[in-house]
Parts: sequence; structure tokens; C-alpha cells
Amino acid sequence: MTGKIKRSLLAGLGTVSIIAAMGLAAPAHAKVSWDGFVFEGHRGGRDARPENTLISFAYGMEMGETTLEMDMQMTKDGHIVISHNPFLAPWLAKGPDGQYVGKDFQYDLRLMTLEQIRQFDVGTMNPHAKGYEDYYESHGKTQISVPGTRIPTLEEVFELANSYGDTRVHFDIETKSYADPAAPGYRNNPDPAVFVRKVDEIVRKYNMQDRVTLQTFDWRTIREMRKIDPDITTVALVSEEPSWGWVDGCYLKIGDAKPSPWLAGININKKPYFGDYVKAAHDVGADAVSVYFKELSPNLVEEAHKLGMHVLAWTVNDPRDMSMLIDMGVDGIISDRPWVLKAVLEKRGIPTPEPTVKADSPYHTGTAINDSMTKKLENGGDAAH
Repeated sequence: MTGKIKRSLLAGLGTVSIIAAMGLAAPAHAKVSWDGFVFEGHRGGRDARPENTLISFAYGMEMGETTLEMDMQMTKDGHIVISHNPFLAPWLAKGPDGQYVGKDFQYDLRLMTLEQIRQFDVGTMNPHAKGYEDYYESHGKTQISVPGTRIPTLEEVFELANSYGDTRVHFDIETKSYADPAAPGYRNNPDPAVFVRKVDEIVRKYNMQDRVTLQTFDWRTIREMRKIDPDITTVALVSEEPSWGWVDGCYLKIGDAKPSPWLAGININKKPYFGDYVKAAHDVGADAVSVYFKELSPNLVEEAHKLGMHVLAWTVNDPRDMSMLIDMGVDGIISDRPWVLKAVLEKRGIPTPEPTVKADSPYHTGTAINDSMTKKLENGGDAAH
């Protein structure tokens, strides 16, 4: 940990003491212990292995990541599966016939049973998906494919870590909950309370309460988790990026007269916030904010630390950006390219955990990547997908 990061954390702790002395509400207690810099592979490190799969999470442990980052959907029969998109994507999924699914997004995981979902192969990215060629160009060229890979459940992720004997790795799990009626996934969105209760049930079943952080753009799920188990660490995701589209990139809805549907009723444009998402996230009960890195500033990082909150930056793939954010004082970085982030951390003298390797695991693929140039998309497009 750099001196600057230590100073920021100490400043935050000092502020907590001052708040307590003044009789004000202290920041919510978080059971996850962030002892060092948070090192996360986005969706398991999608530029290295098939995203959001047991293959990618095994890779993450063998890379020495502090945290496995993933996305959750709830199936028709009540299982929590790991997938960024609510629909099987034509750039990722092959059907039982061996052909990639069509671009009509007819396969909604939330309307499918786990048995039906198991029939699809997400181990090899499609380089020729019409209209989505950029996905392969920006994320697929370095990825080592593993044909036959299936979408896992959250339970299987926990079982994988246990099978590796990894008792220290954390899990940054995102409820893919769609609060905005204009969002493509809104129509079949599960009730936030039902979604969170099921996730909490699984977390408790595997006794992972002190190793899980629940992150979300839909802050309603933070409030629901606070009701169910206030000791679960919660992370408010933040983005306000118009170049991705008003629905896909703008969750804060800066300038809107009405409250953003994503922020659990908070109107960030009015008193006492006036656009201050850090204060809003604190007030909704979040222990940390996870922010699209181009929208961070030293002042925002400092503010979060003063409120006793951690700051994570996503999705950061360029080593120069990584170094800039470390200098800014962020507490962690989420990257599609974990091998790049690890090299930057080592160069900066920031320790990372010892890798956990299990060579006889069926999910072991080592840590090599394909040596290939990827396409950097304009306007942060590589993070937008």
C-alpha cells in the first residue's frame, strides 16, 4: 500500500472518530476486511478467460486477485446464475445445435430454468457476431477460449473457491437489477427484495458473509440488503456517461427534475446533494462507491474517505490510467486485464496475495493469454459493453 493510500485511509478513520464524537451517525459497519489494495478481474477477467465462468474465477485465484468480480441474474426456478446480460448474447453463447444464438435476444435467463441454461456453451467468443464485432476485437483476441464452458451458479462459485482451499479471496457480486422502465432488462426484472433474499440465503449457506461485497447500480437492492443483513458490505455503482446512451450509461440522471429510478428514491439534483453521488451513496447505506474511472477526481476520493467509504474504479485496462488512479488514492481497481493490473501493482510496490493454484482442478487453465493486439474503443466503449 502506498503512503498516499495509507494517509487517505487514516484520514477517513479520523473522520469516523470525529463523527462519533459529535453524536452523528457513523458509517455502516462492513464485515469485509479491506486490508490492502483491492485487485479485481472484471467479470473474472474477460480479456483472459470466458467471462463470468468457473474457468475465469479459477484464473483469478491463480493470478492472485484479492477479489473475484461477477454479475448475477435470477432464473425462472429461483437459482442465482452468473451472467452480465439477462439475455444469452450472440457474441458469447452457442446453443445445443453448436450454433451461436441469434441477435434477437430471445433467450432471457430470467424466464429460463437452470436446466435449460445449462444447455448453452459460453466458452468461446464469437468473432463474427453481426453488429457486435467490436466486442471480440476489444476483449476476445487475448482470451483463451475453453469450449464446453457453462454458465455457473453462485453456489458453484463458492464451491470452486472451497475446492481450491482459498479461504482469503473475496467475492464482489453484482445484482443485475434493472430499475429504469426504459432499460432493456426491466420487463422481467425480479423483485429487488426477492432477489436479495435469495442471494443472502446462498451467502449464509456457505458462510461467506465476511467475504462478500454486494454491488449494484440499483440502489434499491442496497436498501433491501440493509434490512435483511446490515453487516453485509454494500457497494454503490456509479456512472453518468452519455456517450453510452441515456439508459446504458446514465444512472445518476444529473439534471433531471425527477429522482433517478436507480437511486432508491434519492433525487441527487436537489438539496442536500446537488449532484454529490458520494454523499447520496453514503446516505443509502453503501460502504463503498464503485465508479467509472473517468468520472473520478481527487476531491471525490477524499470525500468518500472522509465519510469512511472505500473507492473502487472500473473498468480500467490501460496501465497509465491505473497508475493515475493509484496516485489519486483509490482503494481498488477492477480490470478486464488482470495481468496488466498485477504488473502495475508490482511495479508500484503494492502487494498482492499469493496465487492459489490447483493444477488438478478441471477449471485450471494456468495464467497465460494469447499474445495479440486488441482494439481500444472510443469514448470508453470497451467498458460500456
